[in-house]
Amino acid sequence: MKKLTLLPLAMVLVFYLVSCEGITKKETKRINTEQTGYSFERIFVVEEGCSVDTLEDCTHVLLEYPVFEGEKMKQANSFLNHRMADILGFGDAESDSLVDLEKAAQNMLQDYREFKKEFPESPQVWNVRMISHLIYEKEDLVCVKMVSESYMGGAHGSLNVSYITFDTTTGSFVHLFDRIENKELFLSLAEQKFRKKRNLTPEENLEKAGYWFPDNKFRLPANIGVDSNGYLLHYNPYEVAPYASGPTDIVIGFEELKKE
Repeated sequence: MKKLTLLPLAMVLVFYLVSCEGITKKETKRINTEQTGYSFERIFVVEEGCSVDTLEDCTHVLLEYPVFEGEKMKQANSFLNHRMADILGFGDAESDSLVDLEKAAQNMLQDYREFKKEFPESPQVWNVRMISHLIYEKEDLVCVKMVSESYMGGAHGSLNVSYITFDTTTGSFVHLFDRIENKELFLSLAEQKFRKKRNLTPEENLEKAGYWFPDNKFRLPANIGVDSNGYLLHYNPYEVAPYASGPTDIVIGFEELKKE
């Protein structure tokens, strides 16, 4: 197996390790901002015989994610770590310890090898890519956008977007809707924008139109994030509609919530 582990964060440290398993490359580069210091880590595991430059037909795992500094943000780091481990199928709900993500990635490749032993003629190539970056950092909040794309068999792959917001004073996960003062207005704006995005009239029954809103009752998505433009609402495929309908993105500007 070839392994390439990058930890992208002003001083850069580079290590090359050569073994029977391949090459491991590590880079460290620290990033400073006004609110909090953090680094970006990159873990890249590629199946043996593949080129790290051409991944079209190679089974691989690619993880890119922030690691926050300071005792207060340990909880945030743990949250992100376990979210990625869960997607890789290596999560442990009973454990508070950080998961070895490189090992989790290697285990996914081992599962692929077992699959190929059982079905040697299958042309399937598996891959998991999770790319996370900060989209908002102000006052006591930081918001991470995680885009996960994977294919491990089946008719099609999976593409999901997660917005994960933390309180920088505690490191705890924040449900942004809880911080909205005018929740009724927020819900009304969200439904109006959803209907407009999906070309639905204000009177049209959501459930009869093919969307999964029981009793025609609109609901917010599981993913609500925030950036400089306002609140970001993202409905992933299968959340309120079939896969073929694709995702739905909505932005509710800060100024819109100030209107009476």
